[in-house]
Amino acid sequence: MTTYVFGQNTSGTPYSKEGFGLLPDTYGAYIGMGGVSAAMRDNYNINFLNPASYTALDSMRFYFQTGITGEYVDISSHKTHANYKVAQNGAVSMAFRAYKNLYMSFGILQRSNRGFDVYYTDVVRGDFSQYCTQQVEGSGGINEAYLGLGYQLGKLSLGVNVSYLFGKVDDRLTMILLPMTSGYYLKTQTITQMSAALFTLGAQLPLNISKKSNFTLGTSFNFGTPLHARKTFQAYKTGVSTGNSILLNDEATKNGTIFYPFRITTGASFQYNQKWFFAGDYTFQNMSQYEEFETNKEYQNYHKIAIGSYYQPNAQGRYWWQKNQYMAGAYFTRSHLEFNLKDINTYGVTIGSQIPIRLPYQELMLGVAVDLGMRGTHRNNQIMEKYVKLRINIAFKELWFMKAKIN
Repeated sequence: MTTYVFGQNTSGTPYSKEGFGLLPDTYGAYIGMGGVSAAMRDNYNINFLNPASYTALDSMRFYFQTGITGEYVDISSHKTHANYKVAQNGAVSMAFRAYKNLYMSFGILQRSNRGFDVYYTDVVRGDFSQYCTQQVEGSGGINEAYLGLGYQLGKLSLGVNVSYLFGKVDDRLTMILLPMTSGYYLKTQTITQMSAALFTLGAQLPLNISKKSNFTLGTSFNFGTPLHARKTFQAYKTGVSTGNSILLNDEATKNGTIFYPFRITTGASFQYNQKWFFAGDYTFQNMSQYEEFETNKEYQNYHKIAIGSYYQPNAQGRYWWQKNQYMAGAYFTRSHLEFNLKDINTYGVTIGSQIPIRLPYQELMLGVAVDLGMRGTHRNNQIMEKYVKLRINIAFKELWFMKAKIN
C-alpha cells in the first residue's frame, strides 16, 4: 500500500480511510469484558448498545454516565514504523424511569472515527521516469444523538433507540513532483457531509436457572439506512517558490446517499452465586451492501466475536476490594477491509475493573479498562498496528426520585 508511513499526534489508523471510518471494536461500559453488550444488564451502568437493558436500572435513581478512551498505537510497514497518540470515543448519556415499567435514556456518542496522515513516494502515472511524493490526510466520522425507551413486559424486556446520525469526512491529497524544483504542487480536498435517522431495536430475556444462577439472552439490531450525503471537491495548483494558488477544479455540490448497512449483535450471559459472571457476543454487519452515491464499494461483511467475564468477591462486602468487579475478556474482528487478498483482522484482549464508590447522596461506578490489540499484518506489503487503549467510564446514580421518609 505504501512505501513510507508516518503517524501524527492528531491522526489515527490508515485503515479508517475507507467509508465513514472504523466503528470501535470495543465500546460502552463493558470494555474490560471484551466489549460485550447484547445480554448485559445491571443497575449501575447505562448499556446504550442494547436499549432493552434500560429496564434493569434502579427506578428511584437518575443516571448520568460519561467515558473517554485514550489510545497509543505503534504502526509499521515492512520498511519503517512510527507511533501516535489520540483521545477518542467520548460519550455522555443519561437515564431514568419515565413511568411504571417504562424507562428512558438519551445522550450523544461517537459512532465512528476517522483519522490518518500517510506519505508515500511513487512514479507519476504515464511517465515512469518521474517520481512524486504524496501526502494523504483524512479526518471526521459519524456522531450519534439518541433517545431510547425500554419497557418491561413480564420477564421480557424490549427497547428502541431513535438516533440522529450526523458528521462529515474530510479527505486531502497533496502531490509534489520530484525534485522540488519542478515548480509547483497539487492539492485536492473532498468533504462529504452526511445525516439521517437510525432505529436500533433490542430485546433481553432473563431466566432463573436455580437459586444461585441465572441466564440472560439478548440481541440488538438496526435495519439498513440511507444517510443523506453531500460531497464537494476542490483542486489547487500552487507554486513552490511564489506560494500563489490557482483553482483548477471546483465541482458543484453533489447530493446523494451513503447506505449504512444492517447490523445485529446477539449474545448470552450467565451468572453464578452472585460472584461469577460470563458473557459472549457475536456481531454481524452486512458491509457488502455499503454504497456511496449509488456506487457499491465491494467490501466484505463484518464479523466480530467477543467473550468476557468478571469476578466479584462480595457485592455487599465491607471493604472496597470485596465489591469490585474484576474483569477480563477477548475479541476477534474480521473487518470489512481486504487488501492484496489479505483480510484486515483485529485481535484483542482486555482487563479492567468496576469500582463502586458510595457518596453521601450518590452512588458512583468507576470503570477502568485496558485494551491490548493488533490490527492488520505485514504480509503482502500491508500495515500492522499494535495498540493500547485506556478506557475511563464514570456512572453516577442520583437520588432525585427518592422521597425522604423523615424530615
